[in-house]
Amino acid sequence: MTIACLHTAASNIALFDHAAHALELPPHTLSHIVMPHLLAEAEQSGGMTQEQQQRLAQLLHSMGPWFDAIVITCSTLGPVADTFQPQKSGCPVYRADRMLADHLHQMAGPAVVLCAAESTLAATRLLFCPPTLPAEKQPQVALIPDAWAAFKAGDHQRYHALIADAVKQGREQGAQQVALAQVSMAAAANSMSESERPLTIPQLALAAVMVER
Repeated sequence: MTIACLHTAASNIALFDHAAHALELPPHTLSHIVMPHLLAEAEQSGGMTQEQQQRLAQLLHSMGPWFDAIVITCSTLGPVADTFQPQKSGCPVYRADRMLADHLHQMAGPAVVLCAAESTLAATRLLFCPPTLPAEKQPQVALIPDAWAAFKAGDHQRYHALIADAVKQGREQGAQQVALAQVSMAAAANSMSESERPLTIPQLALAAVMVER
């Protein structure tokens, strides 16, 4: 089985490779495709436009014949997977953050979902807080101020520190579950203790794809 991971940040490659190793997937299961310009375009337009979504869908169709599954790891681009039709290739497309949302919705207790990039905030709220979800299961979705600016500046130490502080604040405010809604945030969890570690995307996403395939 070959899974294509479509990234907009090269740093996400190591996070998914680590997850694949933890799941004991065969070597070379993952193929990584990095296209940062797709996120840059979406950020400039304040989120994905219909034209950008159509262009991404065309790209996914062109990739389909070469893979058994495609995972969009960028939360800003992810919603394209919700309406994607595999057509002839039969290659399904998944949004990585949906696996996290599905997992969180099955857990009990108050929850907070943290975002770093403002461009993904609307899509994340729609995914994690659908109107069909009972009111008592609705998580709080919060943006971490200054985090994405630190990431884009290459200051990963500050990026991870801001995320860790936000996780701590979420728990202090009563959240029993804390989820990091973007793949790039997962690295911040590595320095946290097991009891404090938030839910992250990479391993949950790959495990779900393997089950469905």
